[in-house]
Amino acid sequence: MAVGQKLFDPDEIRKTINTIKPDGELFEVRCLEANGRKVYSGYFKSPETLIDQLCRLNSTDSNIYITLGCVKEDCYSREQREKFVMNAKNTTNDNDIVGYKWLFIDVDPQRPAGVSSSEEQLRKAKERGNQIYVFMKNLGFNDPVTALSGNGIHLLYRIQIANNEDNKALIKKSLAALDMFFSDDELKIDTTNFNPSRICKLYGTMARKGSNTKENPHRLSHLLSEGNPVPTDKIYLEKLTAMIPDKQEKPQRYNNYNPKDFDLEEWLQRYNIQYKKAGYSDGTKFILDECPFDSNHKGKDACIFQSRSGGIGFHCFHNSCSDKTWQDVRKLFEPDAYEKRQQEYERKIYSRLPVQQRPVQSIVPVQGNPVFFTARNILDLQVPEERFVKSGIVDIDKKLRGLKKGYVTVMSGLRASGKSSVISEMVLDAVETGNNAAVFSGELAPKNFMRWMDLQAAGRGYTEPTQFEGYYNVPRKYKEQIAEWLGQHFFLYNNDYGNDYRAVAEQFEKAIEEKKLDLLILDNLMAFNILCLSDNKFEAQTAFILDMQRIAKKHNVHVLFVAHPRKAMGFLRLDDISGTADLGNAVDNALIVHRVNNDFKRLGKQMFGWNDNNPIFESTNVIEIAKDRDGGTMDYFVPLHYEIETKRLKNSPAENKIYGWNKSDDGFLNVEQGEIPFD
Repeated sequence: MAVGQKLFDPDEIRKTINTIKPDGELFEVRCLEANGRKVYSGYFKSPETLIDQLCRLNSTDSNIYITLGCVKEDCYSREQREKFVMNAKNTTNDNDIVGYKWLFIDVDPQRPAGVSSSEEQLRKAKERGNQIYVFMKNLGFNDPVTALSGNGIHLLYRIQIANNEDNKALIKKSLAALDMFFSDDELKIDTTNFNPSRICKLYGTMARKGSNTKENPHRLSHLLSEGNPVPTDKIYLEKLTAMIPDKQEKPQRYNNYNPKDFDLEEWLQRYNIQYKKAGYSDGTKFILDECPFDSNHKGKDACIFQSRSGGIGFHCFHNSCSDKTWQDVRKLFEPDAYEKRQQEYERKIYSRLPVQQRPVQSIVPVQGNPVFFTARNILDLQVPEERFVKSGIVDIDKKLRGLKKGYVTVMSGLRASGKSSVISEMVLDAVETGNNAAVFSGELAPKNFMRWMDLQAAGRGYTEPTQFEGYYNVPRKYKEQIAEWLGQHFFLYNNDYGNDYRAVAEQFEKAIEEKKLDLLILDNLMAFNILCLSDNKFEAQTAFILDMQRIAKKHNVHVLFVAHPRKAMGFLRLDDISGTADLGNAVDNALIVHRVNNDFKRLGKQMFGWNDNNPIFESTNVIEIAKDRDGGTMDYFVPLHYEIETKRLKNSPAENKIYGWNKSDDGFLNVEQGEIPFD
């Protein structure tokens, strides 16, 4: 070793091997001499054997690397088994890798070749690494292994996918997406780290580029965190790659475009959208001075990207704008940009006027209350503004526009179909969108109800396994943050006060007025004592439903109640919901929750003619819209995907909602200082 500068730290190497190559897994280590003429290669299974051979190597200027992929066991029989061989004939190539174990993200400062990074460059790389960490956690990735490479920073996300061309392309595209978001003139995401046999700095060894100077020093690489041992599912890689724009804009004649390629920069200038221009590996990004959807999102928060192929994309790093696309941006300035035909001149002019300048349609009141309305009377009737509470279930919010205030919804489903999960998640999404909600849960104690809702609110990365399989908890510190966020927006009825319907309804009506409730959930009809309404069971149920309608309309609140089904012999239908026949007629909406098991598949094939390849069978649960008073939708099935760690029913397997308790004031994921990997 060189005097005054060690080649490696044995303890750091042990830590590295035990983290990225545990349990005797085979790996190759390569030592590359600075002059490039000598490459030492060795295959090992033990950190102790590796350290012993590194001591024997007696190299003074090597940079040392390790293979990341899962190496085929046969490679252990090569000449460099348990020792270093100079310029060995065979080293690990792509065909020697069984599968990918890591998504390897390398953030490297831009600088002249053969020069170590400065302290300022390394500081900026750490800042960028923290941004990537938050971004990936927001997407749903499990916590990565993090490391200082010596000149930059590394994030290694555990994955477990086979070595094939499709997966190779997936990794390559994942790095391209990160490059698009995070590379600039100062820092670059290494997009070459996609091949299966890729090598990585062996942490615990010295990084040597150029001379070891005060301005650009050599540094010892080392691990910072060991990450989550559970691999991130492939669906999150696919979610990341889907963010790369692939659709080109076409010129629109009716929007005064000439028949030429769409000029994005000219479009930005036309609408006076301020930006800074920067490049990335596959195109150009326009970093907006402020987000077009929220002027509080400034700096580098919002970008429009254009790839070399012409594809255009938009992304804002704030959660509140994360669902916005380039098409949404364009329609904000050109409402008719994607209409298939020319709009009438008047409508076009109207749509572009500022709201305060648009003509007001005055309504002439009809004097008196006629026995019969004419068509003209009906046309002039004043209609109260419709308001909706978002359910968080995308297709329900599209089809029903949400849970309409003043309406009543009945929800039913067989035991263990997922009704409780839907209810508590609806509460969270209601609060997230600025609404207040109250719940009567006749079957769950407060602690049990909140345990389930805490898991859903926490989400991926914020729950922890217990000694019991499939049983997860939320750490106390996160529960406190969730409780603070829910605050005076969520209320759970105290069952100690009894279940007499009249008494409970009276308390809820008071709460609606005092606490400004928007959503009232009653779980379930059978948990109430409704004999106070009538001695006859069915008359009492009718009275209950009519009172629900009264409360909903009087207080402009959405009421959702759960009613258990009768024992159904076939596929569960609206008529199978237990109770009076008035139930299905009186409610405005009806939802049926199904669990996608063998019975559901068999009965679905019989009733609806579904085949084995129906995409709905890939989900774990389904919500059926069985009645929709406004739109007439029925027999419409919404697939959902259950996540055991969080008890969430997700709109897609890769969905990862971030609720307000976990957002900072500027809308970003709220990561505590102690959790940020690079400081």
